[in-house]
Amino acid sequence: MSHADPNHWTILRLLKAKPGGYVSGTFLASRLGLSRTGIWKHIQNLRALGYEITSHPKEGYRLEALPDLLIPEEVILNLNTSWLGHSYHYFKEIGSTNDQALSLASQGAPHGTVVVAERQTAGKGRMSRVWESPSLHGIYFSTLLRTAIPTQEAPQCNLTAALALTRVLSRDYGLKASIKWPNDVLMEGRKVSGILTEMQSDQDSTRFLVLGMGINVNQQPRDFDSSFPYPATSVAMEGGQPVMRQILLIRLLRELETLMDLFLAQGFSQLLEELESRSHVHGRDVRVHMPHEEVTGTVMGFTREGALRIRTGRGEESIIWAGDVTRVEGS
Repeated sequence: MSHADPNHWTILRLLKAKPGGYVSGTFLASRLGLSRTGIWKHIQNLRALGYEITSHPKEGYRLEALPDLLIPEEVILNLNTSWLGHSYHYFKEIGSTNDQALSLASQGAPHGTVVVAERQTAGKGRMSRVWESPSLHGIYFSTLLRTAIPTQEAPQCNLTAALALTRVLSRDYGLKASIKWPNDVLMEGRKVSGILTEMQSDQDSTRFLVLGMGINVNQQPRDFDSSFPYPATSVAMEGGQPVMRQILLIRLLRELETLMDLFLAQGFSQLLEELESRSHVHGRDVRVHMPHEEVTGTVMGFTREGALRIRTGRGEESIIWAGDVTRVEGS
């Protein structure tokens, strides 16, 4: 779903503009050029989305509470981005937001298209892992990027997105988060978010890239599968209170646009210093699993392209472009 009836948006704005007060059905009908029955049908549609709206035969309608849903009515109206999320596709349930975004990309969807789901039944992580996506607890979304970049730079989009999330959690929620190269965000050493990039390319340049993020927002310990290979946490668990997911998503999309603009215009090196300062592995002894070998050593930092720099036990420097950090000492 990308758009709604303009009258639908207008009624919602008018109800929000009068917090705690009634808006008469006659006023709404006159303002929109509809019958009062037409207004009532729109109110019923809003109620079906989860808006709590009371009605009074003489006073009209009053908005009592907003749903904590990632619906366009709550996200698009408050997004204020230049290009990200203007095409917004919302699903109550879907297999994978990445798969849907890839499908939309093949159909010509524009740069900045966002696909959001309240629940995924086949959420994907790196290395064929499953991303647990319980309904109404987390944020699961994918973004389509059509700006052509060299294929070897595609993993930098993971780190850019991770940096955007750590900024938002720190600035807006007072929570310390760190980045576990190449695609995880941790809080107190436990995973709060994973990022997966998939792309279609021509030779050395991407045709389009889909950036998917899963964020644990309001999960509690009982919501996590005990067989999950990494300890997990959520924003609510670390902050001690529930979080409005739609507000977190809006803030994240704004920050992601800001950092993606910087990355695409000036290069990843502009983000390198902050990335190292927010890194979970910088300066630590790690083990990195790669397809044909494992490397252990101390992380010295990152290259200007975002690759991991490791000093091995022999004192040699190893540059790792792709791998999975399976152990971090002291975390």
